[in-house]
Amino acid sequence: MLPDIALLFIVLAPGLAALIAGLFQKYVTDTGAMVITTGTVGLAGILSVIQLFMYAFGGGVAEAVHTAAPAAGEHGAAMVAPIQHIITLMTWMDVGQFQADWAIRVDAMSIVMMAVITGVSGLVHLYSWGYMSEDPHRARFFAYLSLFTFMMLMLVTADNFIQLFFGWEGVGLASYLLIGFWYTRDAPNAAAIKAFVTNRVGDFGLALGIMAVFVVFGSVEFEPVLTAIRENATVTPLALAEAAPIHDLVIPFLAWNVPALEVMGVLLFIGAMGKSAQFFLHVWLPDAMEGPTPVSALIHAATMVTAGVYLVCLVSPIYEYAPFAAGMVTLIGAVTALYAATVGMAQNDIKRVIAYSTCSQLGYMFFAAGVGAYQAAMFHLFTHAFFKALLFLGAGSVIHGMHHEQDMRRMGGVAKFMPLTYAAMMIGTIAIIGLGIPHTSLGFAGFFSKDAILETAFAAGEAGVTFGMMAFIFGIVAALLTSFYSWRLIYMTFHGPREDSIPPETPEFDSHADEHLSVDEHGHHHHDEDPHESPLVMLIPLGLLSLGAIFAGFLFYDPMVGHDQGAFWAGAIYTATDNTLLADKYNVPGWVFWAPLFVTVTGFLIATFTYLFNRGFGAKIAASGGPLHSLFANKWYFDEIYNATFVKATYWLGGFFWKTGDKRIIDGLGPDGVTSLVRWGSRRLSAMHTGYLYHYAFVIIGAALVFGAVIFWRVGGAG
Repeated sequence: MLPDIALLFIVLAPGLAALIAGLFQKYVTDTGAMVITTGTVGLAGILSVIQLFMYAFGGGVAEAVHTAAPAAGEHGAAMVAPIQHIITLMTWMDVGQFQADWAIRVDAMSIVMMAVITGVSGLVHLYSWGYMSEDPHRARFFAYLSLFTFMMLMLVTADNFIQLFFGWEGVGLASYLLIGFWYTRDAPNAAAIKAFVTNRVGDFGLALGIMAVFVVFGSVEFEPVLTAIRENATVTPLALAEAAPIHDLVIPFLAWNVPALEVMGVLLFIGAMGKSAQFFLHVWLPDAMEGPTPVSALIHAATMVTAGVYLVCLVSPIYEYAPFAAGMVTLIGAVTALYAATVGMAQNDIKRVIAYSTCSQLGYMFFAAGVGAYQAAMFHLFTHAFFKALLFLGAGSVIHGMHHEQDMRRMGGVAKFMPLTYAAMMIGTIAIIGLGIPHTSLGFAGFFSKDAILETAFAAGEAGVTFGMMAFIFGIVAALLTSFYSWRLIYMTFHGPREDSIPPETPEFDSHADEHLSVDEHGHHHHDEDPHESPLVMLIPLGLLSLGAIFAGFLFYDPMVGHDQGAFWAGAIYTATDNTLLADKYNVPGWVFWAPLFVTVTGFLIATFTYLFNRGFGAKIAASGGPLHSLFANKWYFDEIYNATFVKATYWLGGFFWKTGDKRIIDGLGPDGVTSLVRWGSRRLSAMHTGYLYHYAFVIIGAALVFGAVIFWRVGGAG
């Protein structure tokens, strides 16, 4: 493990760089801000990668084996105490039992995440030198990138739920700033607001989950909470008088008495659903492509959207003893994997195709975690970071070379103009479809991680795990669709003739064309120039990510999900039965290992027939406007449904409470009503002040007669 000073630099330096670039850009200039942020995050990335290799291959795993003392736990499980190193910076909150430090937790989980975050972010910073070279606000952009990196590091190195929530909300803020970076345009502003609001829905669930943890355990620190769950310790919730073992504890929630771990598991997963764009809360991710392409690679490929997967794996003891919550994770993940793959087939914006691919791959990670294969989920998170960042940056290179054109229907024949970008995109495509030969070490990164998930899901289904078999079937179908739309992207973009001369009013273009596709990210049209290869500063990150997309799966298979996984994770991930993949425990039929390869090749053949040998056939299908194509092209009409229900209903409800409840009832009967009554009375009294003496004399005489009559009546009545 690296010295503490190096660990502090990795975590804190990006935040300091963001402050310097953001607050002092007038003094350091755009170039200075770019140098400071890129150099800082790049060095942090190098240190993080060195730390990962030191841990995985340089004795860190062996040290974990000798340090951990397995103990026989419930169900005969081998419980390994988590091996972690805590650097406490300061006491953050200390109010009664509510205590939280600002600290850096270094264990297997955070080591992997630090390498992913800073490694990808460093390459994105470097790539942005070329991609954002013409933007007049580069200092602000690079400050936002570094701020996002710092917040993600705060999230993954937290040793308590409060610091995790701080980082969680911090990346939400940074993503809002980055998605809406071009704030002078309506589309990025709307996309940023949509992402922010949608994530607030999920974050509300996360906040409630953290509150439930504190109520039950009286602590928000990971170690005592997760240790109590592992050991089935007896706890006394703050709101209840009776103590009970945590696995059996039932607490009141709404109108029911439900298992405490189920409540926490469901609420925490709702937070994960929002951040990781899972089904129902996925609608923000495609629109987030309105931000600059480097933002897409950083936020929506390798870091922010994986935070939900990281959270579920981090609190794995909760889901091990919360079968309903784990089943919910499996179900939502499986549905998301299939749903996003269907939508990806019908999109024409090159970035949106990759965005829906991200949704689908996140679904794989979640249903892996749901069936108990947290190691496989983290492994796929790790490999996915390489090939998805590669695909997004490769798409950005195409957009840059095509003079900011994003519509694949206006591309074609780009390979001969951009051979290096084409090679990188081919590597990313082969990696994401998971091409490889089963029972061998021949395959790209996605082959090792995705196949491990599918094999485990099948084994879980055979073992009776809830939704396990459904997840396997959905995953296989999604693998077929992934291969199809990935090769569709390659053929439409890089092969065939240039099609930018086709008028936009032809059926191929008006079948389902989004309005913003006719202009580039900056609002300009460029269709009369040949594509050009991107500059070296953009190609270097593509080359390095290509190496990861090729070799990451092979190198880290054994440490992360193979024979050495127990030592590698060193208790950071907990399973109630054993510390090996279910696929190693149960007899998985041979066809299960070959099924992913079969569907991958099938998807490739269908895409090749449709978009290479019969170019234009796909456009005819789109122009026909069949029900399935319309459903997929319109993203299952989720935006329309949400707009017709939640948006309009909220608007109507807000108007009702404002105009009827607030203005008419509260204000009408309250302050406005009182002031109106006083105003009415004052006007009537003012009418009596005419200035004529005989009017006043008449009032005095009249008053005297009235008072005299009253006195006479009372005196006479008394007599």
